[in-house]
Amino acid sequence: MKTGFAMAIHFHQPVGNFDHIIERACEMCYVPFLDTLIKYPEIKMSFHFSGCLLEWVEENRPEVIGMVRDMVARGQVELISGGFYEPILPSIPPEDRIGQINMLTEYIETKFSFKASGAWVAERVWEPELPSTLYDAGIKYAILDDTHFIYSGIPKEKTYGFYMTEDNAKPVAVFPTDKTLRYSIPFKSPDECIEYMRGVVKKDSNALFVYGDDGEKFGEWPGTYDWVFKEKWLEKFFDKLLENGDWLETVTLSDCLRERSPEGRVYLPTTSYEEMLAWALPSGSQHQMEDLLDDIRSEGKEEVYKPFIRGGFWRNFLSKYPESNHMNKKMIYVSRKLDLLKRKIKTSSDLVKAEKELFRGQCNCAYWHGVFGGLYLFHLRQAIYRHLIKSEVLIDKIRYGKKQFVEAVVADIDADGQDEVVLENREFSLYFDPAEGGILKELDSKTACCNLTNSLARREEAYHRKVLEKMKKEQTPDDSEVKTIHDCIQVTDNGIKDHLDYDRYGRHGLVDHFFGHDVKINKFLRCDYTEAGDFIENPYCFEVSRPVGGVTLTMKRHGFVGENKVDVSKSITLPKKGASFKVKYRIKNNGPKSLDTVFAPEFNLTMPDADSDSYALVFDGDGKSFSLRDTAREPKTRKVKVSDSEGRVSFEMSFSEECSVWHFPVRTVSQSEKEYELNYQSSAILPRVKLKLAFGEEKRFEMEIRVDKG
Repeated sequence: MKTGFAMAIHFHQPVGNFDHIIERACEMCYVPFLDTLIKYPEIKMSFHFSGCLLEWVEENRPEVIGMVRDMVARGQVELISGGFYEPILPSIPPEDRIGQINMLTEYIETKFSFKASGAWVAERVWEPELPSTLYDAGIKYAILDDTHFIYSGIPKEKTYGFYMTEDNAKPVAVFPTDKTLRYSIPFKSPDECIEYMRGVVKKDSNALFVYGDDGEKFGEWPGTYDWVFKEKWLEKFFDKLLENGDWLETVTLSDCLRERSPEGRVYLPTTSYEEMLAWALPSGSQHQMEDLLDDIRSEGKEEVYKPFIRGGFWRNFLSKYPESNHMNKKMIYVSRKLDLLKRKIKTSSDLVKAEKELFRGQCNCAYWHGVFGGLYLFHLRQAIYRHLIKSEVLIDKIRYGKKQFVEAVVADIDADGQDEVVLENREFSLYFDPAEGGILKELDSKTACCNLTNSLARREEAYHRKVLEKMKKEQTPDDSEVKTIHDCIQVTDNGIKDHLDYDRYGRHGLVDHFFGHDVKINKFLRCDYTEAGDFIENPYCFEVSRPVGGVTLTMKRHGFVGENKVDVSKSITLPKKGASFKVKYRIKNNGPKSLDTVFAPEFNLTMPDADSDSYALVFDGDGKSFSLRDTAREPKTRKVKVSDSEGRVSFEMSFSEECSVWHFPVRTVSQSEKEYELNYQSSAILPRVKLKLAFGEEKRFEMEIRVDKG
């Protein structure tokens, strides 16, 4: 028997990615890769296309569908299933996992006349119960990393084959992809890749080599297009495979399953690929892990110790980034709402559409962050919210028809042991967290299908110390060789170091600040000031009432501002009808001294197109206009408005009295596959109310927030 070489190529673009980026990937990667493979009909491989990408190419580049269909028809290419919109399977409800896989399997069968039997596990995030999910979805095998197997105690030399695993006696074959090949293809010469395999075969004549990795590294990753296509690396590699056909043959994974026997049984731990496990750690722990690995490398013991050293696992992102956890739990909340409807209604076109929008909102890319922008990219998060809100709008349509409604839900939506409150009508969904400072965590405009508080806090990342280290060195990139995506990041702007500021709290709505009159905006935006009160992120008690024509949430806290005991009450009233809601504050000084301070309820606004030039920030009074990228101060105003020159959606905040208002953009420093970059996250708006309250005196302050489409 010849040595088998199974190549599994994964092609994917996130839900919500820009059209021009996907188009570029087609031009630089997908089409030239397929064009090259078509010239080599003897070479077999397996393809996984995410459903998000398939939908896009079907509409925009249908020739890609045709090219793949032809190769499938002649038996050259096998197609692999998986979650249609590329979800992290353990992070979504079990019934949605099966629904997503079935959706892609059916699409493949319809469009390509092929019955897929394998699954690509998104980001290779594995948890021990997944065999049951895969088995129940008709999947016979899955592709993981050799790292998964090494972490379970299997030595590297025993990873050249496949194993069986199971959950509740539901078996699935699991293939380990070879890390050496993943880091060699296409970054090292074809000869080096072949010689590596030849060296392994000398020790194990029955070896099976599995290569499974992103298709984007063939042209779309930085520096790879010239190397792979202009310098013809891919053609040279295919030529080398054919030249070595006397001992090496390309096979599909189904071929392997049919013609080979498993190496044995394995139970894999909760894990993913090595880099993902490190990214999931808090920044301090990442530093410790990096330093530890440096130490064992310097002692020449990396290969001995590394199998026993690993980071966190994917779900740690939900604790590392509360914004990710909120988005995930909102998705599960919508899924449960939909599931309740499914039990009452057998089927309807709106129910099918609502499920599809939910599934789109489960795409993994915006829920975490590593070498790609991911969670830090506003447009990816916005796409997740857009589809989840669209699903909710369809759920409203099924439940209420054209009737107006208003409701309040009290539940522990984010699974932190404390109840949240959702106020909802046909126009809005307002998510409040009383236990976390009584904040408005999410403001959904259902007419615009966007979350207007979709921000991200500035926090320390482990790679920030690399930013500072790179700043100290002269930036002279070495372009002499093609590098993996983990080695090619460059700092493009030395000024980026001036934005390494870290927030003490989440960037949400109705964040209740108290600070001194001497605090200036530039100090505040850099978090270089003293918070006088203890209201931020501390618990408020709450109650929900239902006045005629609406619903009211009232939250109260007995706290301190300096030495003074201060009571804060804020009531939010959402009417049954209309595109606005009111916020009423009552602040009472319970002494022992007079209170002389500034109260500033911060609101972090995110318009649907981030800081687009189409938006203008205008203060009532002088009518002066600012960009959302500007830092602005207005000494006296009763209204702040963000208008859209393209007439899509506007935001307005009005006050019961004149007050000064601060505005500044919140920007984070993050890494992408190409560079360290500055990302806009939100526009912080702070009405500033000067308080001078004697013992027992109280202040009332009201705001009305309006969102209009058009």
